Amino acid sequence: MGAGLVFARTPCEAAPVRQLLVLAVLISSACRAPSTAPRAAKLDFDALPGAKTFSEEATLAMRWAGPLRAATDAGQRGTFKGVADVEISYLIHRVASPKAAVVLITGRTEPVRKYAELIDDLNRAGYSTYAVDHRGQGNSGRMLPNPQKGYVSSFDDYVTDLHTFVTTVVKPDTNAKVFLVAHSMGGAVGLLTVDAFPDDFAAVVTTSPMLDINTGAFPAPIASSLGAAACGASDGTAYAIGSGDFKEEADFSKSTVTQSLARFEWKRQLFADSPELKVGGLTWRWLCESLTASSNAEQLGRYSSTPTLILQAGRDTIVNPGGQQRYCDAAPRCQLERNAESMHEHFAERDELRNFAVERTLKFFDAQVTP
Repeated sequence: MGAGLVFARTPCEAAPVRQLLVLAVLISSACRAPSTAPRAAKLDFDALPGAKTFSEEATLAMRWAGPLRAATDAGQRGTFKGVADVEISYLIHRVASPKAAVVLITGRTEPVRKYAELIDDLNRAGYSTYAVDHRGQGNSGRMLPNPQKGYVSSFDDYVTDLHTFVTTVVKPDTNAKVFLVAHSMGGAVGLLTVDAFPDDFAAVVTTSPMLDINTGAFPAPIASSLGAAACGASDGTAYAIGSGDFKEEADFSKSTVTQSLARFEWKRQLFADSPELKVGGLTWRWLCESLTASSNAEQLGRYSSTPTLILQAGRDTIVNPGGQQRYCDAAPRCQLERNAESMHEHFAERDELRNFAVERTLKFFDAQVTP
């Protein structure tokens, strides 16, 4: 099925995983020594100085019509060649004398434009930002004739693209430390990149990282088997069961990712104004690759010496919390903070929940600037 195991760096000593394919790779992989970094003391975020309130949902529409839209559009846009020459799009916002450079990667289907508020918050806090659209979404190149299909040939491609971005665009542009903010699918990509290329990032914050996908009515082994069968019998480019082209989320009461009506409506308007950004459901190939990669990623905490903050959403129905907990328990320099009432999208939540996520992100990064 073309398992997306990143650079065959799966650990040989691993807790039980959900997929037979991953188990087979674990048996055949060479052992690696765990990180020798000492267990880091947890930060007391409430005791640290720093802002506690940030962008307000009540003024989002007004700000997007004025200064926020202007600031977003003022960023430097560019592209580079990713794996198989797919054009990967990025957006840079520099600040004078930055504390650090923050690379930002999104979840599945999300364009970087959706993170305009967070980019503005980071810039105001003294961080330059380098946001990049994953292949197959946002303004980056699509790999299939139907551009709405959620597809990737190999999960490795996401990792290689991110590493290429850091080494050919970000680091040549700054002398500052390079940090990473990564959401959901981007969290899995980021943690796999930390494992494969440990010198890429000096610190990582990941919100709701995709380390244990909620496969709904299908238990994970069944979902994995269905995906493997579909990928083995075809090229995996067909939509998986229940998936199709983009469908507008019109009913806020059914939202599973945010409790902020203002941010829910703003996202709807974003896709209405820029229909080229739309991405629909997932293909069988994406399912195959992602189930394998997420199971792989959750095993890698013990090998990481990178300071890492995981923000866990207490009301998440997209990913399960177990993988996040297992990763952070094993990683000596990881801290997990639970945003108890948040749904999946911390940075698109109602103000008090979003403030929690932004505050901890900024304070965590500030603590890494001059450790």
